[in-house]
Amino acid sequence: MKITFLYHSSFLVELSRCTLLFDWYGGPVPEHDPAKPLYVFASHHHGDHYAPDIYAKMGMDNVWYILASCIHLSAKRKAVMGIDDSHVFRLSAGKTLTLGELTITTYRSTDAGVAFLVEGEGKTLFHAGDLHWWHWAEEDEAWNQAMERDFKKECAKLQGKKVDVGFFVLDPRQEGDFWWGFDWWMRTMDVQHALPMHSWEDFSLARALKALPVSAPYRDRIVEIRETGQVFSWED
Repeated sequence: MKITFLYHSSFLVELSRCTLLFDWYGGPVPEHDPAKPLYVFASHHHGDHYAPDIYAKMGMDNVWYILASCIHLSAKRKAVMGIDDSHVFRLSAGKTLTLGELTITTYRSTDAGVAFLVEGEGKTLFHAGDLHWWHWAEEDEAWNQAMERDFKKECAKLQGKKVDVGFFVLDPRQEGDFWWGFDWWMRTMDVQHALPMHSWEDFSLARALKALPVSAPYRDRIVEIRETGQVFSWED
C-alpha cells in the first residue's frame, strides 16, 4: 500500500488492484496505473474538500466517484461536463455501497457530509472528512456540549474497529484543544497508521501531539507528515 499526501485532507492511496483519491480540490495528481480502477471520494461540498473540476481532471474511463449526498450538480451541468451518472454514487450517512472489490460505509459528519470507511483487498481505511470533535472557545457551552455528544455518538459506531490507515483531523485553529478528536479516534478504533489532515499545512501538530503525555498509548502509530507530496508505503 502506497499513500501520497497531496495537501490538506487529500490523499492518493494505491492498493494492489485499485487506487483511491480522497478530497481533491485542485492541483496535480501523481501518476498512477490507469489499468486499475480509480475511486474518487469527496466527503462534502466545502471548497477545501471538493471541486467540480475533478470530473474533467480524472474523466470517466475506469473512474468512479463516491460523493457525499450534499454534493449536487444539475442535469444540465452534468451534460456539459460529460458526467456519466452510472459512474457517480451519492451517499448520505449510514449507507453501505459495494463497488468493485470495495465495501464503503458512511458515517455522519459533525460538520458537513460524511466520513468514509473503505474495506477492500484485505485492507481497511477510514477517512474522517470533517467528522471531528470541533470545540471552539467562541461558541457557547451548549453548542460545544452538543458537538462533543454528537462526535462521540458517531465514534461509538466504530468501537474496536481494526483500521490499517486512518486519516484524522488535527486543526491548528482549535489551539490547545487541537488534539481532542484525534485522541478520541485513537482510543475508539484499533488504528495501525494514523495520518493527520485538515492541518492547513501546519506540520508541527503531529509532533506536538506526540509530545503530549495523553498520546503515550498510540504515539508510535502517528505518522508525521512533513511536506506536501510526501509518500508513505507499507508492505501488504
